[in-house]
Amino acid sequence: MLNLGHIPRTATKPKEPDASVNNNSLSDDDQISDKLIGCNGPSQSSDVIDKIRSGTTNKVTYKDYLDRPSSDLTTLQEDWKVEATLFNKFPKEKRFLTLGIPTIRRVGDEYIMDTIKSLVNNTRPEELKDLYIVIFLADFNETWIEDISRRLNDSYQHLISSETLVVISSWKSFYPSLENLNHTYNDNYNKRKWRSKQNVDYAFIFLYCQYLSTYYMQMEDDIYTIPNYLDVVKDYISEMRFQWTCLEFSELGFIGKLYHSYDLEKLAKMVLLFYEEQPCDFTYLHFNSQMLQFQRYIHRPTIFQHVGLKSSLPGKIQPLKDTFFDNLDKMYQGDNPPAKLFTNMLVHSSFSPESAYYQEPGFFWSRRNGKAGDWFTVVFDDPQKVEKIIVETGSREHPLDRILHGKLQASLSLVKIDKSEPSCTNNIILGHFKEGFIKVGNLTSVLGPFKIHCVSIILTANQDWWIIIKEIAVFVSD
Repeated sequence: MLNLGHIPRTATKPKEPDASVNNNSLSDDDQISDKLIGCNGPSQSSDVIDKIRSGTTNKVTYKDYLDRPSSDLTTLQEDWKVEATLFNKFPKEKRFLTLGIPTIRRVGDEYIMDTIKSLVNNTRPEELKDLYIVIFLADFNETWIEDISRRLNDSYQHLISSETLVVISSWKSFYPSLENLNHTYNDNYNKRKWRSKQNVDYAFIFLYCQYLSTYYMQMEDDIYTIPNYLDVVKDYISEMRFQWTCLEFSELGFIGKLYHSYDLEKLAKMVLLFYEEQPCDFTYLHFNSQMLQFQRYIHRPTIFQHVGLKSSLPGKIQPLKDTFFDNLDKMYQGDNPPAKLFTNMLVHSSFSPESAYYQEPGFFWSRRNGKAGDWFTVVFDDPQKVEKIIVETGSREHPLDRILHGKLQASLSLVKIDKSEPSCTNNIILGHFKEGFIKVGNLTSVLGPFKIHCVSIILTANQDWWIIIKEIAVFVSD
């Protein structure tokens, strides 16, 4: 793969460029200088230009990682990683997490700048020192590499200076042959070539990142995330009470897959061994089982959503969405006094009843279509004088999973709780849902001096969809 600085100068006639793998010729040196000087300053631009102009065939190749014992690889680490780093030097400080993002030129649509923006803006400034965001410009088109490098430096110079954002490239001699590839999965030739190159892209970034941090997460260049996603990652790691190889924060493809960094070289070798047989989306699952992890550990709700419509494979449309990703933040922020939650609806995965009531991000999600008579009840630890109640159902990603036919009911007495089903009496209907939403106020005037023991949501007709209760907000009177 040609890139910013690793272009062998040989006397042999180069092959014709392949339309399926972007491979344009370099601009002349003066054009390169004009494009880069000014965005980087004289010293940085000079370094990048030197990398563009440098030419040597004495580079690490994928076969180095397959043919040599691991002990021999220690002699290869420093030099090639320095040469692969486009700005500044190869980072030396070990951090908590590296986010690895390969990206190539896309025709028509580009997502990488928005992806970086989402990752940066949803991280607290003080936590950026715990992260490396490694952008691998894995394309053969030097004009594009010059352009994207300049834009990255213009937009994120402070992150590049602090080494939080690391921009890297590779060299064509690293790659195995992308000709005469095995015919597998009934894929056409262009797709086989695209996925084979992508596998080697992954291996390269694994090997580059293996000593940067304690953990490594594989990302794609067309995603967005939630606020404070790093906290979710840290919390999920801390919950693990057993050995694991891979934790997943997206159900899709190769997005949000977390590894111990010490496993990256093994993963790279396995991906390289089967680079032409199958996509990495499948290989990583086999790798997990070879490492004795025989089930998937997917954090739900997920924290990364795929937004790209056009694949990096020209002509391919990829409208995939993660069904477990959603807007989980609470909007109404009620007082919500201490209470216990009960329901007869089947609970979907980790979307517990408590998630609809507690202030933390999350919601309740049933695992079957709503039926007439289904109920969801909040039982206060102590009876409450309530002024207002708001219940929102459905969600941004699943707007149909809302309550269309239902009522909100308050109970002035609690007889008992038997087999996880409360027996609430002296019931008063407060109102009916309209388009998945209900808001009732001025309850102290309606109920007078009486306090509420239970608040119940009851479906009054069958529904064609599952049920999401996104937020229950209870406001007590002063």
